[in-house]
Amino acid sequence: MNHNAKYIVTICAGLMLASGLSAQTLNSSYFMEKMTNRNKLNPALKTPTGYVSLPVLGNFYLGVNSNLGLGTFLYPRGNELVTFLHESVPADEFLGKLTANNTVELDLGMDIISFGFWAWGGQNTFNLALKSQTGVYMPKEIFQFLKTGQEATGVTHYDMSNITVATDNYLELALGHARDINDKLSVGAKVKVLVGAAHAEARIDRMDITMSQDEWSIKQSGHIQASSLLQFETDPETGEITDYDIGDNFGVGGFGLGFDLGATYELIDNLTLSAALTDIGFMNWNNLTRGETDPNNEFRYTGFDNIGAEDDENGENPFDNKVDELQDDLEALAKFYASGTKSATKSLRTTMRIGAEYSILSDKISFGVLSTTRFGGYRTYAEGMAAVNFRPLSVLHLTLNGSVSNMGSSVGAILNICAPGFNLFFGTDYFATKYSTQFIPINHARANFSFGINFTFGKKHEI
Repeated sequence: MNHNAKYIVTICAGLMLASGLSAQTLNSSYFMEKMTNRNKLNPALKTPTGYVSLPVLGNFYLGVNSNLGLGTFLYPRGNELVTFLHESVPADEFLGKLTANNTVELDLGMDIISFGFWAWGGQNTFNLALKSQTGVYMPKEIFQFLKTGQEATGVTHYDMSNITVATDNYLELALGHARDINDKLSVGAKVKVLVGAAHAEARIDRMDITMSQDEWSIKQSGHIQASSLLQFETDPETGEITDYDIGDNFGVGGFGLGFDLGATYELIDNLTLSAALTDIGFMNWNNLTRGETDPNNEFRYTGFDNIGAEDDENGENPFDNKVDELQDDLEALAKFYASGTKSATKSLRTTMRIGAEYSILSDKISFGVLSTTRFGGYRTYAEGMAAVNFRPLSVLHLTLNGSVSNMGSSVGAILNICAPGFNLFFGTDYFATKYSTQFIPINHARANFSFGINFTFGKKHEI
């Protein structure tokens, strides 16, 4: 990844911390009857009473989702660790741990205020939250190029397109209503108004590297774009973007609209089916400052001439000049040039959930399965989760789960203390079982944590 893209990684992290946190919810809570935030997973899911969250601490979430881990890049050899580039690490061993698309995503979440109440024939919900979603997306060919380079014979080709670093940060206001159609069917819907805070994206749209015994060539095109919070400095003569700075312009960066739709249906006694589509919609970012690489710039290397040549009458060495020329050509590939401002419309991370739950022992124990598929964003994500839900007391609920996805497998648990007038929950969907001494997941960097404090009120309803 070039210098500008590396810089944007830092910028994205800064924007995340500067712009606030997001409202996320554990999938483990899908089958927890008294979990106040589960309507975010399916707007048809109700709670028996009304509730109001403790401001800021009503729902806090921190999560990292990745199919990479420390063990992907570091390998024990004797009494030391070596990187994947070490000659003792076979290429097949390292590359076998990668997928075609390698991802690291970070979500931070916080509700500002959230409440629900029963009226107008059902339960109504209100939620105001800050959302921050940041991701790095890398094709396998990047690491294959670093590890294997040029093959001994023939032509070696690498397609390293669609390298992306991006962050989106916005405020979300959601209004929802859920109601029973009859004693079997319940439906729910939400409308969401989005106000953009900050957006940045660095993307290598195309990078083709061809290597042979006679010639190397690189063709690249890419762009960077950012909302007004990120200021670009440009060369007044060439238009080249030479530096970046985090500004103090915290104005509105854009607007968006989203919808959630859901339903539950009791197929037979004790067996309930459910389905939902959440975050159907878009976010439009306005007045993005944009830079692009020169699409006509191509690097070619055919070898060095005049090796060992003496300096000419001007004191210049032909070999040194060739080295300088090669360096200039490579640096030219990494340059972005200002291309004005534009708007960009991006789809939300639309997610489909399909669930089934069967209860026994007068609902003291239930078994649930949940399929989650995310269509929006830079990568499709699919997960299957199985959960066992224990309700030994009306004031204490516990869920244990195991999940398998295209990002890895994991286990999780969530505890909900739901005494009259009070609701406290904390737990995780993905608990990494193997960590380094620095508490970094070794196999897959896939872990999350959520907790919240809410107060319940009102008459208890059947759900």
